[in-house]
Amino acid sequence: MSSLDKYLYKVPFKLSFLHPKYWGTWLMVLFLVICAYTPARLRDWIAQRLTKLVFKIAKKPVHIIDCNLKACFKSMSEKERKALIYKNIEMFLVSVLGQAELAFRSKKHIMGRYNVQGLEHLKAITDNGEQAIFVASHSWGLEYAGTYFMCGGLPIVTFINQHKSPIYNWLSVKQRTRFCDSVYVREGGIRVMLKGMKEGKHLFFLPDQDHGADKCEFAPFFDTEKASLPILSRLCKATAGRIVPLHIAYDLEYHRFNLTIEPPFDCTGGEECKESEALFLNHLLEDLIMRDLTQYMWILRILKTRPAGEDCLYKKQH
Repeated sequence: MSSLDKYLYKVPFKLSFLHPKYWGTWLMVLFLVICAYTPARLRDWIAQRLTKLVFKIAKKPVHIIDCNLKACFKSMSEKERKALIYKNIEMFLVSVLGQAELAFRSKKHIMGRYNVQGLEHLKAITDNGEQAIFVASHSWGLEYAGTYFMCGGLPIVTFINQHKSPIYNWLSVKQRTRFCDSVYVREGGIRVMLKGMKEGKHLFFLPDQDHGADKCEFAPFFDTEKASLPILSRLCKATAGRIVPLHIAYDLEYHRFNLTIEPPFDCTGGEECKESEALFLNHLLEDLIMRDLTQYMWILRILKTRPAGEDCLYKKQH
């Protein structure tokens, strides 16, 4: 048994999942499966019609998005923030209503959901026997980005965030392991990343995750400070991996995802110290997010860890 096997995440189906307390969840899963087989144009229309209701009732998510935008864009007016929040929720609904496609639809159908640019950059890396370290932000289409590569036969080291519901955990693992042999819990960290890359797999690295003050370094991020995990240069040195920025955004006009694979580059500019690498990562993240602010998961508590002396951003003011 490998020392990393303890980080493998498996959720076999259990009869206990059929308990009445999960029936509401199964109804939601059924709805998502139906959406997966609904034409994208109609599904997107439904998502847009639902946006107004979700914007009105989802008080906590709206509050988190608003807090993030206030911190990152201090000159943005309340009217501008409200319009961006509304559009961001719309992009969330468009993505979530279609996501069951990745678990249940055919490979041919899934691969037809993208417009892809920059494949020649990835081909050059794989032809040279190297591994790509895809650097991406948490955009609403992120699951589609990962599935595109795995569906196309590219071996990927992939992690999973556990849900509170075992049903959603089961569905999430089912989705990610359709075209990938295994997924890991995030506690596996850099050890799993290194092992996977040394086995010839490619890696998704998401620099916007908040891992806490003890592991991260603070650096400017838009109009505030953000804690970032400065390990990208170590990954590159240990594996000779090539950094490949990745951007994915949903096009409501054509009802497809636009996936852009950028030319690879190194991160020698971020190797001097942890502070400079954190700055490098935050600048890269800013560039990816600014391509379309509506596509980013502003609902995440990306600014949860604050510099000493600063209060939590997400506390509601009374």
